[in-house]
Amino acid sequence: MTTFDRYVPRLSNVLVLFLIAFLGISMMACGSKKNVKQNKAGSGGQPDWVLNTPIETGFLYGVGSAEIFGGNEAGAAARAKDMARAELIKQITVNISSEVEQEITEIVKNGVSDLTKKLRKAVKSQVPEFKLSNVKGTDSYKDKSNVSVLVQLNVIKELQILRQKISELDIQIDEYKQKFEQTNPTGMSAIRLVSPVLILVDQRGELQARHNALAQKSTALIPVEMRDFIAKLYERVAQLTVSIEAQGDEDSSLKTGLIASLTKKGLRISEPGKSDLVIVYNLKVNNVKKGDSYYAITNGDVWIKDEMGKVVKAFQAKAKGVSGNEIEAQARSVKKLSSQLGEEMMSALF
Repeated sequence: MTTFDRYVPRLSNVLVLFLIAFLGISMMACGSKKNVKQNKAGSGGQPDWVLNTPIETGFLYGVGSAEIFGGNEAGAAARAKDMARAELIKQITVNISSEVEQEITEIVKNGVSDLTKKLRKAVKSQVPEFKLSNVKGTDSYKDKSNVSVLVQLNVIKELQILRQKISELDIQIDEYKQKFEQTNPTGMSAIRLVSPVLILVDQRGELQARHNALAQKSTALIPVEMRDFIAKLYERVAQLTVSIEAQGDEDSSLKTGLIASLTKKGLRISEPGKSDLVIVYNLKVNNVKKGDSYYAITNGDVWIKDEMGKVVKAFQAKAKGVSGNEIEAQARSVKKLSSQLGEEMMSALF
């Protein structure tokens, strides 16, 4: 055996070890490069959520971006967070208002009048703004000109809060129901009870609609056992009666015009002493001719009283009508005055 032959096995072993080491180092190098690339994307590069809102079971996400003005990064971050929350809310408020309106319209289909339509408008304007309870910021990203913020909603916790709020509203509405049934209020006493309970009902409907959206269920916004009570309240409003009384020298044409206009607004005119409300007025109509036009100016004092004679609203009224015809000018003045009365009555009632 030559010297070369003796060293061949040893060289073979060394070569094998060298190859194993080389492969190991190569794999480590590849792995190291992959990690570096991931870290760069997570810190220095734009995160994926900026353009693609995350989807995760049990959570909802919202993304907002705002431009940095004058180097004010904090201001941009605050605006971006507000936008992210708005985007989040938008995901669970689609058609909610129309859903509530549709369900309540179905409940009060037998008690609809111009007055109840005005009531619906007044009620909706007083329903508290909806706010999410379990939203938190989870990430943010800033480049040279913008700040982006990612917010997260815990759906499970939010559903629990919504159920709690709905339960609390149900208790309050039931208390009104018991009071209504026990006292059987009439006149203004009944009307004063209507507005606050209907606001609670609208609020309850909106909360249930959002609960449905989050839970992906279809539950009635207003429970069956609550519907008859709500229908009775709207029917009571639709049956509201008003009487009109003049104080001082009565202008019969003025009273006739007021009655006609208020009737068109959905109010039911009744005899004095038999109504829920009394409109007492001391008004004068002055007709002034200027050139070819007549100016009818109606002004004076108006009082709105309940069935017990207590003043619930007092105001000074003034309206002007213009026409080439004296009678038409006065009619226009009275029509404008009636609109004022209608608004003041809604304010007094609701």
